[in-house]
Amino acid sequence: MTEGTQEAAALGVVPGGFWRRVAAWLIDTIIVLVGVYLVGSFLWPDLIETTTRVSESDGARLEVVSYALSWLGSVVFGIALGIYTALQESSRAQATVGKRMLGLRVMGLDGGRISQFTAIYRCWPLWLPGLVSMVEGLNYVVGVAAIAACIAVAFTRRKQGLHDMLARCLVVRRPPPVI
Repeated sequence: MTEGTQEAAALGVVPGGFWRRVAAWLIDTIIVLVGVYLVGSFLWPDLIETTTRVSESDGARLEVVSYALSWLGSVVFGIALGIYTALQESSRAQATVGKRMLGLRVMGLDGGRISQFTAIYRCWPLWLPGLVSMVEGLNYVVGVAAIAACIAVAFTRRKQGLHDMLARCLVVRRPPPVI
């Protein structure tokens, strides 16, 4: 165990590791992305851009259709991911679906539940890039800052990203259930 992990274990919590957090983020991103695509497919078509490419060769015709989030879809996705994350991490569960599946929870430095404001503030690397996706140049700066904030998890003693430090939070492993 590293020094930061030993310190956290002495306090009764074990920090959630980098790769476990990445896997939880992937699960949550897929959940929200599927939701945005469903809304875009059935209720709000402006969220999705459809591109069709046709290729003809030797009498054969190949048609490829691709679907991607539009500019508006990226903004809605960023906001939806932020709301999804903040509401769940400030709830009694203290975790998103992905974090629950991987045995993680978010808590304040005092060990308690975080407020909705703190949860929204903490998850800025999720919603801010989508929100500024329409501003050329700023989207790259915010994207790099968001990635740096998250990669810091791999290098800090308590496995905190910059967003966790700013919000005064920890992501920890849930204790195993008592049988």
